[in-house]
Amino acid sequence: MASFSVPFRPASSQPAKSSPEAGVLRLVALGGWGEIGMNCLMIEQAQGSIMIDCGVTFPHGDLGIDVVHPRFDHVLADISRFAGVVLTHGHEDHIGALPYLLSRVNVPVWGPPCTLELVRQRLSEHGLEDEVDLRQTTVGERFVVGPFEIEPLRVTHSIADATALAIQTTAGLVVHTGDFKLDPNPIDGELTSTERFEALGNDGVRLLLSDSTNVDTPGTAPSEKTVCDALTDLVMSAKQRVFVGMFASNAHRLIALGEAAQRSGRRIVLLGRSVGNHARAVQNVGRVRWPSDLVVAPEVAAAMPRERVLAICGGTQAERGSSLARLAEGVHPTMRVDEGDRVLLSSRVIPGNERAVSELVSAFLRRGADLVTWALDRRIHASGHAHREEQEAMLTMVRPRAFIPVHGTLHHLMRHADVARSLGVSEVLVAENGEVVELTATQPPSKVGRTVVGRVATFGGDELPDDAIRERAALGRAGAAFVTVPLDARGAVASRPEVAMRGLPLSRDETLLRAAARAASQAITSASPNVRARSDDLADVVRLAVRKVIEQRTRHRPIVTVLFTRV
Repeated sequence: MASFSVPFRPASSQPAKSSPEAGVLRLVALGGWGEIGMNCLMIEQAQGSIMIDCGVTFPHGDLGIDVVHPRFDHVLADISRFAGVVLTHGHEDHIGALPYLLSRVNVPVWGPPCTLELVRQRLSEHGLEDEVDLRQTTVGERFVVGPFEIEPLRVTHSIADATALAIQTTAGLVVHTGDFKLDPNPIDGELTSTERFEALGNDGVRLLLSDSTNVDTPGTAPSEKTVCDALTDLVMSAKQRVFVGMFASNAHRLIALGEAAQRSGRRIVLLGRSVGNHARAVQNVGRVRWPSDLVVAPEVAAAMPRERVLAICGGTQAERGSSLARLAEGVHPTMRVDEGDRVLLSSRVIPGNERAVSELVSAFLRRGADLVTWALDRRIHASGHAHREEQEAMLTMVRPRAFIPVHGTLHHLMRHADVARSLGVSEVLVAENGEVVELTATQPPSKVGRTVVGRVATFGGDELPDDAIRERAALGRAGAAFVTVPLDARGAVASRPEVAMRGLPLSRDETLLRAAARAASQAITSASPNVRARSDDLADVVRLAVRKVIEQRTRHRPIVTVLFTRV
C-alpha cells in the first residue's frame, strides 16, 4: 500500500502472534496514541477483532495533501477475524478514514445517529454510500459486534451524539471514554452519563482508555452554555452583518446561533461546505430544529439589509480557500466583510496554525471589522475535551484496575498516566501507535511486540505514494526546470531545445534560459552515437548539462525534466 511513513521506536524485538490466545485481550493503535488526531484502535481477542474509530489527521506542510489516514496493513493481514467498526462520534479525526478502509474491506459500521449521517456524506463523496452496512446505536442499549458486547454511554463533547463505550471482553470490562468533558449545563440538556460510569466502576472495570488532550489544562472546561450566551449577546448587540467562524461540527453553537438569529430578526447564511454538511446532518437527525425560512442562500444574503444577516463560516484555522480566508482577503464570490461588520472567531488556534490565524486576524482588522477572538473574550469558545480535574473525576468514577491514556502526544499520555498513578491506579501503561499491548483478567497490560503502522497521504481522494510526496517536497526545496528537445524522424535534433524554469531565482531571465538551451544542444551534439540511440541515456546527459548551467548562475540544483518531441 502506498504510504507516507513515520518512523516509530521498536517496543520489543518479539513480534506479536497472528491472533491472541484464549483469555488474552490485545490492543493495537493504528493512530491516536502518541499524536493528536487520526484516532484508530484495534481491540482483539481469540474470537475476533473490532476497530474503535477510524479517523484522519491533517498535514502541517503545504505539499498539496488533503488528509492523512492510517495504514491498514494490520487489519488487512487477517480480514476474516475483523467484525466491524464502532464509532464514538462524528469528528473527522474519528470517522474521516472510513472511506479508505471500506474501499478495501466490507464490514458493518456502528455509530450514533448524527455520526452515521456524517459518515453517509463521506461515503457518498467516494461513491460508497450504497455499499456499506451502517447500524445505528442508542445510548444505554447494548449491541454485539463479533465476540464483543458493547454499551454506548452519553458524554458531552463539541459535537452532537458523542458517546463513550463500555466493552465486555475476555479480560473483563473495558471503558473507552472517547472524546469527552463533564459539562454541567450543555445547551441540548444531555449530560454525561456519570451515574452509569459510577455503576460500571462499582461492578468492576478492568481497563480504562481515556482522552488525554487537555491534561495540561487545570480545572474544568467552561460550559458550552456560557459560550452560547456570549455569542447570543454579541449577535444581538451588533449593528451590521455578523460573521461567526466556528468548528462546523459544534451542534450546540448551531442551536444557539439559530436562536440568536430569530431573536434579532436575522437570517442565517452558511458559508463553506463543511458548515453546510454538518448543519444538514444535525437537522436530518433532529438535533437542530431551525424554521424552514431561517437559512438563505449566499446570493440572497448579499442583497439583504446588513442588520438582518448572520453568516456561519468555516475555516477557523485559516485554511487556504476556506470561507473565512476568502472573506478576509476580500475574494469571496458572494459575501463581503465591510467596515463595522462584526466577526466572531469562536474557536481556538490548533498548535501549528498560529501564524496563519494571526495573518487571518490582521486581514480582518485591515478591513475594518469589529473583530472578537478568544484572546480578547474567553467566553466565546470552550474546548470539547476534559481538563485535568475532569480527567481525575472520570478516573475516580470508573476506578479501573488498569489505565492506558489515549488521544494525545507522548507528552500528554505520560502526564495523564501520572494523574492515574496519583489517584492510586496500580496498573498504568503508556503505549504509542504500533505497539502491541496485551492483558488478561489477572495479568496487567504489557507490550508484547509491534505491528506495521504509518501514514497514508491523500490528494483529491487518491492515495499519494511515498515517491510522489518526496518529489513534491524536492520541487518545493529546489525548483524545477523543463527541457523540451524536438527530434526529427531520424532522431536528430530538429531545432534548438526550449527551457522553462519554475520556482527558481532568475526563472524568467532570458539570458539564463538561452544559456541552458545551448548547453542542452551541445550535450546532444557531443554525445556518442550509442548514447543518442538510447533516449534515457540522452536525457541524462541533457539533464546534467542544463543543471550545471543553472547551478552556476543561481547556486541552486533544480529538478530537471527532459522531454523529447517528434516533429
